[in-house]
Amino acid sequence: MNNTRRNLLLALLVLAAPFALAADRERIKEITSNMICMCGCNQLLGACNHLNCPTRGPMTDEVAKMLDEGKTQEQILPAFADKYGLRVLAAPPASGFNLSAWIMPFVALAIGFIAVGYVARRWKSRSPEQAAEAQSEIDTSKYHKRLQDELDNYTPED
Repeated sequence: MNNTRRNLLLALLVLAAPFALAADRERIKEITSNMICMCGCNQLLGACNHLNCPTRGPMTDEVAKMLDEGKTQEQILPAFADKYGLRVLAAPPASGFNLSAWIMPFVALAIGFIAVGYVARRWKSRSPEQAAEAQSEIDTSKYHKRLQDELDNYTPED
């Protein structure tokens, strides 16, 4: 009876192993999607599509080894950043000078909104009298004279 239980437990472990590995592969894929392949293709490590890529396999194996050691993503990514530099990270860390990469798009957007608001307010504040004055300041007398000359010389050919 004891031998039967042991065999049953062993069979369950053998059957459950692929599911455990599948979850591990998903975790590896999740972590490698936050890293850049160092072969020079500038693609995400998990999506590098170069045939026989010299760095994708070793880097992925290293991630798997670190996961087997019980390390988390928060420990693995800094370890790779120490080893390969910050360029290995798909997104720069939100600290120090790299914080500007996160903030500048929003600052530029805010400046754009302010500029559009300023221009719209200036256009709107222009009164109809000012617009009429600006229009009347244009010297159109020479165009009226030319038009009158053309009309005087016009002979209908009907």
